[in-house]
Amino acid sequence: MPMNRRTFAAAGLACAGVPAWAQPSWPSRPIRIITPSPVGVGSDLFARQYAERLTHALGVAVLVENRPGAASVLGTDAVAKAAPDGYTVLFSTSNPFTMTPFLLKKLPYDAQADLQPVTQALRGGSFIVANNAFPARTIGELIARAKAAPGKISYASYGPGSTAHLGMELVQDAAGIELLHVPYKQGAITDVIGGQVMLGFEPPVSALPHIRAGRLKVLAYTGGQRSAAAPEVPTVAETLPGVEVLTWLGFWVPAKTPDAVVQRLYREVTAINNSPEMRKYIADQGLEPAPATPQETAAVVRKDAEVMGRLIKAKNISLD
Repeated sequence: MPMNRRTFAAAGLACAGVPAWAQPSWPSRPIRIITPSPVGVGSDLFARQYAERLTHALGVAVLVENRPGAASVLGTDAVAKAAPDGYTVLFSTSNPFTMTPFLLKKLPYDAQADLQPVTQALRGGSFIVANNAFPARTIGELIARAKAAPGKISYASYGPGSTAHLGMELVQDAAGIELLHVPYKQGAITDVIGGQVMLGFEPPVSALPHIRAGRLKVLAYTGGQRSAAAPEVPTVAETLPGVEVLTWLGFWVPAKTPDAVVQRLYREVTAINNSPEMRKYIADQGLEPAPATPQETAAVVRKDAEVMGRLIKAKNISLD
């Protein structure tokens, strides 16, 4: 075949180890954000806020796909097994990385080896809430009543090994009390309001509307400092020094995703968090931005996993 200038140039590039045809720059097609939450619950609400803003920032459609179930294993596994090309992203709480590996003996993926963090995007504590008929108004009063009636005061969680379960275990250990754990498969806040169970351990997004409407009383906030969304509510640490339970949400991608893609996602999420509109939305939900580099996020995962791993083993909690 006669070699004109174009074919000669292509042949020369190929011989030099450079592809003859440049690969399209990322992103060039739609991106999926997979979240392990059902539609309208938990991380899904924020995932949709980020998807809308990332669509504008990246110039391609960013779509949310819900994969709830199996303690977040289904959604996390879908991302762990996806191609490491930046087109499949996980948005989740840290639980699949800091709790689930200790709660299940066998996982279809290795949380540390098969996924890599992009950024810790958001964080916040939870509210310990009570049915309005419950006599205690503070953590101190709850502790006194629980000591007088060990194992009689019930609290609801989102199931064994959930943040609510483990968080209340930390509170019980620090206070030297015993509460009655009532696990639910889904949210139990309706039963707390109705009085079927006395206490709940709820994230701001589900607790604040009921607190503000007077349907629940609030005893304490589990963050390190008072929530900007409810500054009148004391922290647990004001009564039990050192007790802090934070939930955080972040982005992950499959391992071996190109660093340029990871860094671009990190920069775009950080820019979104810094926008006045998103900052207001985050604050209204009772959370705060948690800007962290991929390396910083990995360090947070390791630290949280160490703490939660010890607690889970000490309490012999298992989902198997």
